[in-house]
Amino acid sequence: MIAKDGGWFEEYMIGVEGLCSVYDPPVSYWCSEHPSGGGAFAFRTPSGVAVPPTKLPNSPYKDASQALLFVWRPSRWANWMFEVENYDVNTNNFTFGKGGNQGARGNNKGGDFFIENVFEELDNPGEFFYNESTGKLFLFFNGTGAPPADANVVVPNLQVLVNISGTQWNPVKGVKHSGLAFTATSYTYMERHGVPSAGDWALDRFGAIYLQGTERVTFDSCAFDRLDGNGVMISGYNRNATISHSEFSFIGGNAMAAWGYTNETSSDPGRPGVRIENAPQAGVDGTDGNHPRYTQIISNVAREVGLYEKQSSFFIHAKTAETTISGNVFFNGPRAGINFNDGFGGGDVISQNLVFSACRESGDHGTCQYSTAIFQSTTF
Repeated sequence: MIAKDGGWFEEYMIGVEGLCSVYDPPVSYWCSEHPSGGGAFAFRTPSGVAVPPTKLPNSPYKDASQALLFVWRPSRWANWMFEVENYDVNTNNFTFGKGGNQGARGNNKGGDFFIENVFEELDNPGEFFYNESTGKLFLFFNGTGAPPADANVVVPNLQVLVNISGTQWNPVKGVKHSGLAFTATSYTYMERHGVPSAGDWALDRFGAIYLQGTERVTFDSCAFDRLDGNGVMISGYNRNATISHSEFSFIGGNAMAAWGYTNETSSDPGRPGVRIENAPQAGVDGTDGNHPRYTQIISNVAREVGLYEKQSSFFIHAKTAETTISGNVFFNGPRAGINFNDGFGGGDVISQNLVFSACRESGDHGTCQYSTAIFQSTTF
């Protein structure tokens, strides 16, 4: 909303349900009636695409019921993934089903795109197709001749490898993992996403390591490799979580993310003190402390992140306070290297990091995108 003095964002608004029903919780600033900012409008996404046959030379497809379309938002701010609800083989028209919730800023149109998970596109070494109706797995072997008899095919079927969850009132305390390797989780980009704040990112609250309701949990000298979702998700109430001396490589989403909860939508503005049952946790009131504080991201290396979700970072900070990010080396990512989605809480320190080769695929941000933080000797 543009205030009377001409400034932006001086009144906070959110939209609930409606077009925001694709999110969990179904709330977003971008679903409000009159969002502000460059090119702002109420959230929406395309409903489908008609593709000329020359653009998909292996089409028309016999069966597109398992297909997924990966679609860049115009200006490459984020990419959406859509299931196919209907496919017209005569017109090559795809009607989108579930999806479109992987970013917060919508658009009437999509940008460049690709399709996957249709049998006719199994045309390059290393690709595979699993037919859900027959239970058969087809693999385009990346080698000469037939695959060896002792070849191993790894099929990830877990999205979370380690779940450390307590509550704010009864947290899990003092757990440490050291020197372990974590690999081969399945993708989460089609799972529920939420919009943390008025920043234009959306996140899925998943990770190979999932922390919620913890104090003094540490992962030190660990390897996180070929994880198809997020590496570490620090969700809700956490105090003094530490990720240190670890390496992240070939990550489908964010290497690390810290994302708290807020709650004022559960209060009835017309009746002070009255709570609304089943209201979503969203907004700007973080006074109940249900968010990460004193997180330490120390001396890690992260590279090749955002393989699937292009609106991804080496570290994203949302509804989180007093984080220290120091001595890390981050490179080769599709969008912002370190992303502060909002100015919640403050007291953050970013120092002595080397961040480069970011924004390799997106059309926005830089090596570090931030609202309010203390920066010391960080190389951009």
